[in-house]
Amino acid sequence: MLHAAALHYFREVARSGSIRRAAATLNVAASAVNRQILNLEAAFGTALFDRLRGGLRLTVAGELLLRHVTDTLHDFERLRAAIDDLRAARSGHVTIAAVDSLLVDFLPRALDRFRIDFPAVTYAVTAAQPPDVVTMIAAGDADIGFTFVGQALHSVRWIAEIAAPIGVVMRADHPLAARASIDFEELSRYPILTQSGPLPKGADIDGALAAFKRSVTPKLQSNSIQMIKLSLTLDMGVSLFTRLGFLHEIEKGDIAWRPLDSPGVATLRLGLAAPAQRELGPPAAQLVRRLADDLRRFAAA
Repeated sequence: MLHAAALHYFREVARSGSIRRAAATLNVAASAVNRQILNLEAAFGTALFDRLRGGLRLTVAGELLLRHVTDTLHDFERLRAAIDDLRAARSGHVTIAAVDSLLVDFLPRALDRFRIDFPAVTYAVTAAQPPDVVTMIAAGDADIGFTFVGQALHSVRWIAEIAAPIGVVMRADHPLAARASIDFEELSRYPILTQSGPLPKGADIDGALAAFKRSVTPKLQSNSIQMIKLSLTLDMGVSLFTRLGFLHEIEKGDIAWRPLDSPGVATLRLGLAAPAQRELGPPAAQLVRRLADDLRRFAAA
Protein backbone atom coordinates (compact mmCIF):
# COMPACT_ATOMS: atom_id res chain seq x y z
CA MET A 1 0.00 0.00 0.00
CA LEU A 2 1.39 3.40 -0.97
CA HIS A 3 2.38 5.80 1.79
CA ALA A 4 -0.06 8.68 2.23
CA ALA A 5 2.71 11.31 2.01
CA ALA A 6 3.87 9.90 -1.32
CA LEU A 7 0.32 10.17 -2.69
CA HIS A 8 0.00 13.79 -1.61
CA TYR A 9 3.43 14.70 -3.00
CA PHE A 10 2.76 12.96 -6.31
CA ARG A 11 -0.63 14.65 -6.73
CA GLU A 12 0.82 18.10 -6.05
CA VAL A 13 3.73 17.59 -8.48
CA ALA A 14 1.24 16.45 -11.14
CA ARG A 15 -0.92 19.52 -10.47
CA SER A 16 1.90 22.07 -10.50
CA GLY A 17 4.19 20.44 -13.06
CA SER A 18 7.24 21.21 -10.93
CA ILE A 19 8.94 19.66 -7.92
CA ARG A 20 10.02 23.09 -6.71
CA ARG A 21 6.53 24.59 -6.89
CA ALA A 22 5.01 21.47 -5.31
CA ALA A 23 7.50 21.66 -2.43
CA ALA A 24 6.63 25.33 -1.84
CA THR A 25 2.90 24.52 -1.75
CA LEU A 26 3.45 21.55 0.57
CA ASN A 27 5.91 23.54 2.72
CA VAL A 28 8.55 20.80 2.59
CA ALA A 29 12.04 20.56 1.10
CA ALA A 30 12.22 20.00 -2.65
CA SER A 31 14.64 17.13 -2.01
CA ALA A 32 11.94 15.34 0.06
CA VAL A 33 9.42 15.67 -2.74
CA ASN A 34 11.94 14.51 -5.34
CA ARG A 35 12.86 11.49 -3.20
CA GLN A 36 9.20 10.42 -2.95
CA ILE A 37 8.75 10.69 -6.71
CA LEU A 38 11.91 8.66 -7.35
CA ASN A 39 10.76 6.02 -4.83
CA LEU A 40 7.40 5.74 -6.62
CA GLU A 41 9.08 5.34 -9.99
CA ALA A 42 11.38 2.70 -8.56
CA ALA A 43 8.41 0.84 -7.01
CA PHE A 44 6.52 0.78 -10.34
CA GLY A 45 9.62 0.24 -12.45
CA THR A 46 8.74 3.01 -14.88
CA ALA A 47 8.89 6.77 -15.24
CA LEU A 48 5.84 8.64 -13.98
CA PHE A 49 6.91 12.01 -15.41
CA ASP A 50 8.65 13.14 -18.56
CA ARG A 51 11.38 15.61 -17.54
CA LEU A 52 11.05 18.54 -19.94
CA ARG A 53 12.86 21.87 -20.09
CA GLY A 54 9.70 23.68 -18.97
CA GLY A 55 8.84 21.27 -16.14
CA LEU A 56 7.35 17.82 -15.58
CA ARG A 57 4.61 16.15 -17.61
CA LEU A 58 2.81 12.95 -16.65
CA THR A 59 3.54 9.83 -18.64
CA VAL A 60 0.76 7.35 -19.46
CA ALA A 61 1.73 5.40 -16.32
CA GLY A 62 1.68 8.64 -14.35
CA GLU A 63 -1.84 9.44 -15.56
CA LEU A 64 -3.03 5.99 -14.43
CA LEU A 65 -1.47 6.53 -11.03
CA LEU A 66 -2.97 10.01 -10.74
CA ARG A 67 -6.48 8.60 -11.26
CA HIS A 68 -5.82 6.03 -8.54
CA VAL A 69 -4.37 8.66 -6.18
CA THR A 70 -7.32 11.01 -6.74
CA ASP A 71 -9.85 8.25 -5.96
CA THR A 72 -7.85 7.00 -2.97
CA LEU A 73 -7.46 10.42 -1.35
CA HIS A 74 -11.12 11.25 -2.01
CA ASP A 75 -12.20 8.00 -0.36
CA PHE A 76 -9.85 8.71 2.54
CA GLU A 77 -11.38 12.16 3.09
CA ARG A 78 -14.87 10.67 3.01
CA LEU A 79 -13.82 8.02 5.51
CA ARG A 80 -12.27 10.63 7.80
CA ALA A 81 -15.44 12.75 7.61
CA ALA A 82 -17.56 9.68 8.46
CA ILE A 83 -15.33 8.89 11.45
CA ASP A 84 -15.53 12.52 12.59
CA ASP A 85 -19.34 12.26 12.36
CA LEU A 86 -19.28 9.09 14.44
CA ARG A 87 -17.18 10.78 17.09
CA ALA A 88 -19.48 13.83 17.16
CA ALA A 89 -22.58 11.60 17.30
CA ARG A 90 -21.49 9.84 20.51
CA SER A 91 -23.66 12.25 22.46
CA GLY A 92 -26.53 14.55 21.59
CA HIS A 93 -30.31 14.68 21.42
CA VAL A 94 -32.73 13.58 18.69
CA THR A 95 -36.41 14.53 18.46
CA ILE A 96 -38.68 12.13 16.59
CA ALA A 97 -42.33 12.37 15.55
CA ALA A 98 -44.12 9.27 14.30
CA VAL A 99 -47.51 7.74 13.74
CA ASP A 100 -48.59 5.77 16.78
CA SER A 101 -48.17 2.33 15.23
CA LEU A 102 -44.40 2.85 14.82
CA LEU A 103 -43.97 3.59 18.54
CA VAL A 104 -45.15 0.27 19.93
CA ASP A 105 -42.64 -2.03 18.27
CA PHE A 106 -40.58 -0.94 15.27
CA LEU A 107 -39.09 2.30 16.64
CA PRO A 108 -38.32 1.12 20.21
CA ARG A 109 -36.43 -1.88 18.81
CA ALA A 110 -34.53 0.33 16.36
CA LEU A 111 -33.51 2.76 19.13
CA ASP A 112 -32.45 -0.16 21.32
CA ARG A 113 -30.08 -1.33 18.58
CA PHE A 114 -28.80 2.22 18.02
CA ARG A 115 -27.96 2.78 21.69
CA ILE A 116 -25.41 -0.04 21.60
CA ASP A 117 -23.11 2.15 19.49
CA PHE A 118 -24.36 5.53 20.76
CA PRO A 119 -25.18 5.05 24.45
CA ALA A 120 -25.04 8.75 25.40
CA VAL A 121 -27.64 9.94 22.87
CA THR A 122 -31.01 11.00 24.32
CA TYR A 123 -34.37 11.08 22.55
CA ALA A 124 -37.74 12.83 22.64
CA VAL A 125 -40.39 10.80 20.79
CA THR A 126 -43.87 12.14 20.06
CA ALA A 127 -46.87 10.24 18.71
CA ALA A 128 -48.60 12.39 16.09
CA GLN A 129 -51.35 12.16 13.51
CA PRO A 130 -50.01 11.37 10.00
CA PRO A 131 -50.30 14.92 8.57
CA ASP A 132 -48.81 16.47 11.71
CA VAL A 133 -45.51 14.58 11.43
CA VAL A 134 -44.47 16.44 8.28
CA THR A 135 -45.59 19.76 9.78
CA MET A 136 -43.49 19.17 12.91
CA ILE A 137 -40.38 18.42 10.86
CA ALA A 138 -40.89 21.48 8.67
CA ALA A 139 -41.34 23.70 11.73
CA GLY A 140 -38.24 22.33 13.46
CA ASP A 141 -40.24 20.70 16.26
CA ALA A 142 -38.88 17.29 15.22
CA ASP A 143 -35.59 16.31 13.64
CA ILE A 144 -36.99 13.29 11.79
CA GLY A 145 -40.27 11.40 11.57
CA PHE A 146 -42.25 8.44 10.29
CA THR A 147 -45.58 8.93 8.55
CA PHE A 148 -47.55 7.86 5.52
CA VAL A 149 -46.09 9.18 2.29
CA GLY A 150 -48.09 11.93 0.65
CA GLN A 151 -47.40 15.29 -0.90
CA ALA A 152 -44.73 16.66 1.42
CA LEU A 153 -43.79 20.28 1.97
CA HIS A 154 -40.80 21.62 0.04
CA SER A 155 -38.90 21.79 3.31
CA VAL A 156 -39.24 18.03 3.96
CA ARG A 157 -37.71 15.12 2.04
CA TRP A 158 -38.31 11.36 2.12
CA ILE A 159 -35.21 9.38 3.09
CA ALA A 160 -36.70 5.90 2.65
CA GLU A 161 -40.15 4.44 2.18
CA ILE A 162 -41.82 1.04 2.12
CA ALA A 163 -45.19 -0.40 1.20
CA ALA A 164 -47.50 -0.24 4.24
CA PRO A 165 -51.02 -1.29 3.23
CA ILE A 166 -53.81 -1.24 5.79
CA GLY A 167 -55.10 -4.69 6.64
CA VAL A 168 -57.25 -6.47 9.19
CA VAL A 169 -55.69 -7.22 12.57
CA MET A 170 -57.23 -9.86 14.82
CA ARG A 171 -56.46 -12.69 17.18
CA ALA A 172 -54.70 -15.56 15.48
CA ASP A 173 -57.65 -17.89 16.22
CA HIS A 174 -60.27 -15.49 14.78
CA PRO A 175 -62.39 -16.94 11.93
CA LEU A 176 -61.18 -14.25 9.50
CA ALA A 177 -57.57 -15.34 10.07
CA ALA A 178 -58.29 -18.32 7.81
CA ARG A 179 -58.88 -15.96 4.87
CA ALA A 180 -56.10 -14.94 2.43
CA SER A 181 -57.71 -11.51 2.10
CA ILE A 182 -60.82 -9.92 3.54
CA ASP A 183 -63.50 -7.77 1.92
CA PHE A 184 -65.64 -5.17 3.66
CA GLU A 185 -68.79 -7.32 3.60
CA GLU A 186 -67.00 -10.05 5.59
CA LEU A 187 -65.48 -7.46 7.90
CA SER A 188 -68.86 -5.88 8.70
CA ARG A 189 -70.02 -9.10 10.40
CA TYR A 190 -67.65 -8.57 13.33
CA PRO A 191 -67.21 -5.87 16.00
CA ILE A 192 -64.79 -3.18 14.87
CA LEU A 193 -62.18 -1.50 17.05
CA THR A 194 -60.98 1.79 15.58
CA GLN A 195 -58.27 4.32 16.26
CA SER A 196 -59.56 7.88 16.40
CA GLY A 197 -58.18 10.44 13.98
CA PRO A 198 -58.12 10.91 10.21
CA LEU A 199 -57.26 8.21 7.71
CA PRO A 200 -53.63 8.17 6.59
CA LYS A 201 -52.92 10.44 3.63
CA GLY A 202 -53.48 8.25 0.59
CA ALA A 203 -56.10 6.01 2.21
CA ASP A 204 -58.70 8.66 1.45
CA ILE A 205 -58.42 7.72 -2.24
CA ASP A 206 -59.98 4.36 -1.37
CA GLY A 207 -63.68 5.19 -1.46
CA ALA A 208 -64.69 1.73 -0.21
CA LEU A 209 -62.59 2.11 2.96
CA ALA A 210 -63.87 5.62 3.62
CA ALA A 211 -67.47 4.46 3.11
CA PHE A 212 -66.95 1.48 5.41
CA LYS A 213 -65.58 3.67 8.20
CA ARG A 214 -68.55 6.03 7.84
CA SER A 215 -71.06 3.18 7.94
CA VAL A 216 -69.71 1.25 10.91
CA THR A 217 -70.37 1.98 14.58
CA PRO A 218 -67.19 0.97 16.40
CA LYS A 219 -67.42 -1.41 19.31
CA LEU A 220 -64.46 0.52 20.72
CA GLN A 221 -62.73 3.70 19.63
CA SER A 222 -59.50 4.93 21.18
CA ASN A 223 -56.51 7.14 20.34
CA SER A 224 -54.25 4.58 22.05
CA ILE A 225 -52.97 1.70 19.96
CA GLN A 226 -52.00 -0.08 23.19
CA MET A 227 -55.65 -0.02 24.28
CA ILE A 228 -56.73 -1.43 20.93
CA LYS A 229 -53.97 -4.04 20.96
CA LEU A 230 -55.06 -5.43 24.35
CA SER A 231 -58.71 -5.36 23.26
CA LEU A 232 -57.78 -7.41 20.20
CA THR A 233 -56.01 -10.03 22.31
CA LEU A 234 -59.14 -10.21 24.50
CA ASP A 235 -61.11 -10.98 21.31
CA MET A 236 -63.33 -7.89 21.61
CA GLY A 237 -63.24 -7.41 17.83
CA VAL A 238 -61.00 -6.75 14.83
CA SER A 239 -59.24 -3.60 13.68
CA LEU A 240 -57.59 -1.95 10.68
CA PHE A 241 -53.86 -1.21 10.81
CA THR A 242 -50.60 -1.77 9.01
CA ARG A 243 -48.46 -4.69 10.23
CA LEU A 244 -45.85 -2.35 11.73
CA GLY A 245 -47.67 -1.86 15.01
CA PHE A 246 -47.97 -5.60 15.65
CA LEU A 247 -44.67 -7.11 14.55
CA HIS A 248 -43.91 -8.79 17.88
CA GLU A 249 -47.40 -10.27 18.31
CA ILE A 250 -47.50 -11.50 14.71
CA GLU A 251 -44.06 -13.06 15.15
CA LYS A 252 -45.22 -14.85 18.31
CA GLY A 253 -48.38 -16.09 16.60
CA ASP A 254 -50.77 -14.25 18.94
CA ILE A 255 -52.06 -11.80 16.32
CA ALA A 256 -52.85 -12.28 12.63
CA TRP A 257 -52.78 -9.65 9.88
CA ARG A 258 -54.61 -10.13 6.59
CA PRO A 259 -54.76 -7.71 3.62
CA LEU A 260 -57.95 -5.92 2.70
CA ASP A 261 -59.46 -6.80 -0.66
CA SER A 262 -59.56 -3.15 -1.70
CA PRO A 263 -57.12 -1.64 -4.22
CA GLY A 264 -56.70 1.82 -2.69
CA VAL A 265 -55.19 0.75 0.62
CA ALA A 266 -52.67 -1.46 -1.19
CA THR A 267 -50.95 1.69 -2.51
CA LEU A 268 -50.19 3.14 0.92
CA ARG A 269 -46.53 3.73 1.72
CA LEU A 270 -44.83 4.66 4.97
CA GLY A 271 -41.73 6.82 4.90
CA LEU A 272 -38.89 8.22 6.96
CA ALA A 273 -38.87 12.01 6.60
CA ALA A 274 -36.19 14.60 7.37
CA PRO A 275 -35.70 18.32 6.73
CA ALA A 276 -34.80 19.23 3.17
CA GLN A 277 -33.27 22.62 3.98
CA ARG A 278 -31.89 22.07 7.47
CA GLU A 279 -28.79 20.03 8.26
CA LEU A 280 -29.25 17.30 10.84
CA GLY A 281 -26.94 17.13 13.84
CA PRO A 282 -24.46 14.22 13.95
CA PRO A 283 -26.57 11.89 16.16
CA ALA A 284 -29.73 12.47 14.09
CA ALA A 285 -27.78 11.95 10.85
CA GLN A 286 -26.39 8.64 12.11
CA LEU A 287 -29.83 7.53 13.34
CA VAL A 288 -31.43 8.36 9.98
CA ARG A 289 -28.96 6.05 8.22
CA ARG A 290 -29.73 3.21 10.62
CA LEU A 291 -33.51 3.70 10.42
CA ALA A 292 -33.43 3.78 6.61
CA ASP A 293 -31.55 0.47 6.65
CA ASP A 294 -34.09 -0.96 9.13
CA LEU A 295 -36.97 0.00 6.83
CA ARG A 296 -35.30 -1.61 3.82
CA ARG A 297 -34.62 -4.81 5.76
CA PHE A 298 -38.25 -4.92 6.88
CA ALA A 299 -39.46 -4.46 3.29
CA ALA A 300 -37.18 -7.27 2.10
CA ALA A 301 -38.29 -9.71 4.81
